[in-house]
Amino acid sequence: MVNRVLLSCFFLVAFSVHSQIISATEKKVSKFSFDTNTYVYFNVNILNAFRSLIPNESHLNTPLGLRANETPLLCASYAIGVSISMNKMLKINTGLSFTQNGESYKWNSAENDSSFMYSSAYRYIALPISLSSAYGKKLKVHLSAGVIPSIFSGFKQNQEWTDSDGSEYDEEIKIQDDLNFFKISAQASIGVEYFFGKLSVRAAYLYIQQLNNSYKEFEDYIHRENTQGGQLTLTYLLK
Repeated sequence: MVNRVLLSCFFLVAFSVHSQIISATEKKVSKFSFDTNTYVYFNVNILNAFRSLIPNESHLNTPLGLRANETPLLCASYAIGVSISMNKMLKINTGLSFTQNGESYKWNSAENDSSFMYSSAYRYIALPISLSSAYGKKLKVHLSAGVIPSIFSGFKQNQEWTDSDGSEYDEEIKIQDDLNFFKISAQASIGVEYFFGKLSVRAAYLYIQQLNNSYKEFEDYIHRENTQGGQLTLTYLLK
């Protein structure tokens, strides 16, 4: 009887020790975690930029005319910044960004060689602020959302046209007095991030929606940026 009790105790102790070893091994092997590193980053956005555009009903309610037929414009934006951990799950990201959005228009006559086209680009210096979270092993899923306060820095419209005889003309317009000095937009992104050493590379889908009007209060239209596309980010670990 005593032998049986001792044997049972031996098996219980052995099983307990074995379970603890397995548990410790599992905890050691499991490397899924949130990213809590502090790093500097540089990103490039290639965006399909467009806008919502409606008449300003509180002013003259001017019809859109040719602008109703505008199409999206491919634009590039750049940013440098820092990402700092707030807790085990969230990080705050901010920096300095050069951003662009715009639209384009193209018309060709069905009767002769006449044509007319333009592309308009609105340029801003921005201070993007966002909260983000990344979870996984070396390859992490990355989510981010925030706002982009921006100050207007320039406008450029390239125009090209031909007359009925096919003669070509072009013009560049850089003066636009009806634009708001300040705009603010909401942003959100989802992507994947790969870590190796002190570096990481992230590829994400980015969506931006402007919240206020690009034009001044008493101008003809209410214009709001609406862009989406790809974001590529390179980060360097500080700690």
